[in-house]
Amino acid sequence: MPIVVFILIAGLWAAFLLPSFFDHKRRAPKATTRDFARAQQKLATVASSQPDTDTYIRRHAQVRRQRILFGMGVASVATLVFATWTGSLPWLYLNIAINVSIASYVTLLLTIKQRRAVQRTIVTPITHAPQRTLTAVPDQSAYATDESATVRVIAG
Repeated sequence: MPIVVFILIAGLWAAFLLPSFFDHKRRAPKATTRDFARAQQKLATVASSQPDTDTYIRRHAQVRRQRILFGMGVASVATLVFATWTGSLPWLYLNIAINVSIASYVTLLLTIKQRRAVQRTIVTPITHAPQRTLTAVPDQSAYATDESATVRVIAG
């Protein structure tokens, strides 16, 4: 009988102490920083998904360009495989045309990127300010005697 009472008391203590122990571990600084990082990441994804922002427009333009380039690459590989498999010269010419269009598309993208970089780095010349005449600095001995050059500190 005393063993049953001891187990019952130990169970009650465990029921009261264990939840607070695990709750304390959940509120540790490491866990709260993880929660904060997750919340920041969610806010960043929501902010970047606004259709009116520049980042949204740039990101979707980049995705569209990647899809176009991927589609052209798949078309190039498919026409090359089909031209090789059938031995057809028109399919080979089509493959060459697709490869030339890929090269021109990449050149166009690089040109646009370079123009944007140049537009961002435009340097405006600074107008020259009129030259001021330099005056000599008086000796430090003049500071000690000149009342206007001293500073009085009033402690309050």
